[in-house]
Amino acid sequence: MGFLAPWNLLSLLVLVLLAVLYWRMQSGRSSSYVWYPGIGPMGHVVQNSIWVYLPAIGFFLALVAALIATARPTLRLMMPENLAGVILAIENGWSMRQTDIMPNRMVATQMAAKALVEKLPKHIKVGVATFSGYGTLLLPPTTDRAAFRAAIDSLDLGGGFSFTYGLLAALEALPESPPEGMSPGVIVLFSHGHDVSGNDPLKIAEEARRRGIKVHAIGVGTHGHNFDEEMLKKVADRTGGRYYPIFSSSDLSDAHAELGRVLAWRPQTTEISGILSLLAALLLGFSMGWSALRRRVI
Repeated sequence: MGFLAPWNLLSLLVLVLLAVLYWRMQSGRSSSYVWYPGIGPMGHVVQNSIWVYLPAIGFFLALVAALIATARPTLRLMMPENLAGVILAIENGWSMRQTDIMPNRMVATQMAAKALVEKLPKHIKVGVATFSGYGTLLLPPTTDRAAFRAAIDSLDLGGGFSFTYGLLAALEALPESPPEGMSPGVIVLFSHGHDVSGNDPLKIAEEARRRGIKVHAIGVGTHGHNFDEEMLKKVADRTGGRYYPIFSSSDLSDAHAELGRVLAWRPQTTEISGILSLLAALLLGFSMGWSALRRRVI
């Protein structure tokens, strides 16, 4: 928890002094007495039941909550992400036939892509871009999950390898100016990391960063099998995204599970003074209500 106006918390010291003063007044013995004919003096009558002090306790706690609220407390909470879209840029060159990830790179990627999107809220639009020797927007961003699954199942293989074409196609599919209150979008790149296009991957990553678009890179492959993860790491780091090394089908499964949480939720600092103000009002209402009830019973 943090506070936007922490100095206001000093007012709690006054409450501590008042609480001590109240306790001393209540615990002190009175020197007075009452006389009832035929009964005799009844001095020093003290009620020690906790129920007697509940109104005071409720009032005190209400003041504590109200004063803490004036310090404008904040909490770091996980809030649902409101993305303009998620584009899955998937490599579909001949190299995706390799079986270093079983049953092969493409099948494992298709399974991971579908599992990833299943974890996203239904309102988030998802698109698919493919790339080999060139980039193609296979499916524009849509909330139609059936269309997404059909697009993933229809992926075929052919061509070379240049992942920057996939990044360019994905960037083009995301809005330059997203609606107010929405994040610009996210690109999830499935690739083995090689590029022979002559494009500068970091320059494209810088453009994504300028637009507020993160690129999360999933390295599909294993070392020694046409796999280069260093550039994928640099692209992800440049945009503020994450890189997931994949050396087996289980790694791919773990990556899509974690990435689903990353895409669907984001930490956000939220002021909670309103909640504490409501708590203070409820405690004050309880204090007044209990006190009125006691008077009626007595």
